[in-house]
Amino acid sequence: MKKTFCLIIILSLLAAGCLETKEAWPATVSDSVLDELEWSSLGNVEKQSQSIDVAGNTVSLNMAIMNYKDDALAEDIAGQVQEISGRAPEGDTGMSELTSKLITIRLVLPAGISIPSSIVNGLINSQLETMASQNNIKDFHSTGKKVITLSNGDKVDLSIFKGSIGEDFASVDMKGMVASWSDSGSTILVFGVLPDGDIILEPIPGKKLTIKIDSETEVNKMEQLIQNVN
Repeated sequence: MKKTFCLIIILSLLAAGCLETKEAWPATVSDSVLDELEWSSLGNVEKQSQSIDVAGNTVSLNMAIMNYKDDALAEDIAGQVQEISGRAPEGDTGMSELTSKLITIRLVLPAGISIPSSIVNGLINSQLETMASQNNIKDFHSTGKKVITLSNGDKVDLSIFKGSIGEDFASVDMKGMVASWSDSGSTILVFGVLPDGDIILEPIPGKKLTIKIDSETEVNKMEQLIQNVN
């Protein structure tokens, strides 16, 4: 009853325009964890804002977005390509960009109001579509869930997705990992994407070459990153 009364008061203040949404702060992975796993941040934090409807009131949803990449895997792939071909991979082939990536998004509503699940699910679906499009992943679909434990001891569901990249010169299966949880009056969303097996190159028809990927190591590193997002 007390919780319902507080929500009514908050919504009344929203309707009166008395509450503003504070600026979202990034959900980050510490430098020590990044260094240990040989990952790095990719660019600066990106801030976005959009209007949404909460109980008939239009409010501002603020977002802070961070991108991370697996430097060790990128270097390993580039080294293997160079060893096979005798030259460094060209920047426009996309091979130098094919590495594991992580996106974190922190969502903030006025007064720390919980974000409706319909809004969260909509944002997740939108981000999955964007991730698949940007990485040329086809048939990106859910394959199940597992439970992981965050660094603060909380347990969350980690949704698993699979798809594949099939270009004229290369093909590889891809895996996605998605999770969300509440944190300090905000909601954190995380999206990971990684190679789910060896990369098969076919520089000329009928001649196939293989870039070896340690999928188990990549999965373990991605889960550690997600567990340490704060």
